[in-house]
Order: sequence, then C-alpha cells, then structure tokens
Amino acid sequence: MTPWEKRAMKNRIRHGFSMIEVMVAATILVVIVMMLGMLFQQTSVAWRTGLMRSDGYMQLRAFIGALQRDASAMIDANQIPQSLLCNNQKQKFEADEIRFYTMTGTLRTKPNGSLEDFRALNFITYQIGGKRTQRRLKPDGTWSEEESSNVLSPPSIGANPDKPQVKATHFDIAYQQGTEYDIAGNVVPNASRYPLFLTVESDVTQKGRLYDVGAECSGPDKKFGTGPSDVAGKDDIRTWVQ
Repeated sequence: MTPWEKRAMKNRIRHGFSMIEVMVAATILVVIVMMLGMLFQQTSVAWRTGLMRSDGYMQLRAFIGALQRDASAMIDANQIPQSLLCNNQKQKFEADEIRFYTMTGTLRTKPNGSLEDFRALNFITYQIGGKRTQRRLKPDGTWSEEESSNVLSPPSIGANPDKPQVKATHFDIAYQQGTEYDIAGNVVPNASRYPLFLTVESDVTQKGRLYDVGAECSGPDKKFGTGPSDVAGKDDIRTWVQ
C-alpha cells in the first residue's frame, strides 16, 4: 500500500457515536425527564393538599378553642336570679345551638383593704355554623349590645374550590343522673340542665385535584419575548401549573 493510499484510509476513519447509540441515549434521557416531571407533580400536589388541610384544621381548632375558653367559665343559670337573666333567657343546650352564661373578671382590692368585684355576667350563644354572639351585663343592670363573630369562616364567593370546607355538625350534651332544680325549687327541663359534658362533632371536607406542570425556556439569547426569527419570543420557555 502506497503512502497516498494509507493517508486516504486514515482520513476515512472517524470517531463518534452511531445512530443506534444516539437513539438509546435520547430514549433514556426522555424517560428520566418524564420521571422527574411526575415526581415534581406529585410533590406539588402533596404540598398543596397538606397546606389546605392544615388551614382547615386551624379553623376547627380556633372554633373548639373559643368554645372551650367560654365553657370553662360557664355557671349554672338555674341558680341565677330571674332579674339578672338576659331578657329572661335561660341556658339551653341543643344539637344545633347552645346558650349559656359565664362569669369573667377578677376581684380587686380597694385602698381601704376591702374587695371590689370586677367580674361580669356574660350571655353567650354558639350556633352549629360557627357563629358566636355575646352580651355583657353592665353595672347599671342593663345588657350591652350583641357582639357577633363567625369563628368558622364561611367560603367566600369565587374562593378556591380546593379550599377545605370546615363545619361543625352538631353538639352532643351529656347530663349527670338525677333531677335538677332551679333557684325557686322548680324542676329544670332536660334542655336547660347544667351539662356534665359538651362535645362538638365536626367535619373537614377537602376536594383533590391534579395539576398539569409545564415548562418553556427563554432561548439562546436568555430573554423572553425575543428570538432569532421574526416572531418575537418564539424560542422562549416558561413554566406553569394548571
């Protein structure tokens, strides 16, 4: 073989990948990208679900905490004189609404050493939808205006459909055995008896949804809205979650 033939043979030798190797590598890359995309999507859904569930539980804890705070100061209205009751309303415990009286405040020592009662009588109502109302007995013997608030925030118009729906379903009341009498010696009906236990049953309902995750890149110039062709932004890539 002449030197010229050896040189020609050497020029024909090329180092690189065959078409099959390139296709195999591309297939593996596509599989890896798809697996990463699915993992990101599942993680995003799990994070959103956990965040919304936590928000629902916070609302429920706020409602139960407010009820527990008021119930800890509850007094038996059957032992309160009729003249001190709010519009002659007695305590009442039903499945959808409870009404009771509380005594809050402290005793203050006067300069002369005697005690001054700064406690006040309150009339509180809880409805199963989460509404709480309160009235306070003023020093002049009249009751203050009704203060109302909704502990369980109702869903607003146009709110996120995935937001959990929190609601109290009903109140369970247990009484001690025996017959109770009021301050005048009359038998107290069951619904107006002083409760032994008060339980709130509630529901937290949450709807799940899947989200489409996508991406698009800004192109070689690293600027959105621009591109090598006449169409602005043709080479852009952006991400989205739907």
